Amino acid sequence: MDIAEHKNPDDYLEMIYTISEEESKGLVRIKELSERLGVYPSTVTETMQKLAERGLVVRISYEGVRLTGAGRSYAMDILSKHRVLECFFSQYLGMVPSDVQDEICGIEHHLSRRVLERLYLKLGKPKSCPHGKPIPAIWG
Repeated sequence: MDIAEHKNPDDYLEMIYTISEEESKGLVRIKELSERLGVYPSTVTETMQKLAERGLVVRISYEGVRLTGAGRSYAMDILSKHRVLECFFSQYLGMVPSDVQDEICGIEHHLSRRVLERLYLKLGKPKSCPHGKPIPAIWG
């Protein structure tokens, strides 16, 4: 495992949401986040404390973390951006989604809601990303 020193806190929220979505579970263990994100468990613990202080996750000692309502909404927003960008890179730039993860991660954190909605419409309102994973519906 390549250990990264720092990740954007949004990446942690996105991963908690993704794991919960994949495995239909409420609590996500620190060890699993550490392995999936490629960071030390102590880094995950520290980040979870900060996210808990912001009201985005609930930490349950020795069990794991879960998203709060606000954390879930925030994570869905980030994940929507990520998956819509994957569609754009695939459909308009002809790129393989697995080859553009670093590019997408750099953009998704700064993409405005307005631009996201325009991309979504331009792409024909896709229901899923090129990997077949659903795009969370964050607009009405």
